[in-house]
Amino acid sequence: MKRTTNFSFKIGDRNLENYALPPDDPLGELSEFELGLRRFCYDCDRQVVVEIGDIKFAVFFDPDICMLLEDRFPEQIGELEQGKSIRIDFAESYHITIILTPIGEVVSCQLRKFGYEHNYDDYELDKNQVLGELKKFLVEVMQLAIDRDYVTLEDREKFIYPAFPEKVKSVIVV
Repeated sequence: MKRTTNFSFKIGDRNLENYALPPDDPLGELSEFELGLRRFCYDCDRQVVVEIGDIKFAVFFDPDICMLLEDRFPEQIGELEQGKSIRIDFAESYHITIILTPIGEVVSCQLRKFGYEHNYDDYELDKNQVLGELKKFLVEVMQLAIDRDYVTLEDREKFIYPAFPEKVKSVIVV
């Protein structure tokens, strides 16, 4: 296992090519917030550069980050902080799974890349850095959605609530 301090999720350039149809909800099954989030990820699609150790890859708001957000991302951040393992899947653009397992003040990070053959990379990361980076990324994405009027501030606060301990909630900057 390699020890590293390189763990980041950086929002990059706009992706101007959409290969899927715009999100729709003909049966009315989604809340206004859920549909707004999907539309934001589609209409404002951006590249997200993920760096872990010496591995660097790009995913996109649509579909990768949208799927991540819909897959309980704020809850997963809270679970990681509480000492539980989490799994972040980027199955669409990059075919990679990130498994984060907290062990004291470090996080064991296993990258599983899928393709014709399975590849694995293991890293040891600082727990506080990982949590900080994931929370920062979540807030940045949600702030972009607010700035472009796809979600409301109230909906954002309810959505990100599980990612932040009680003492931090009162100082989240809007």
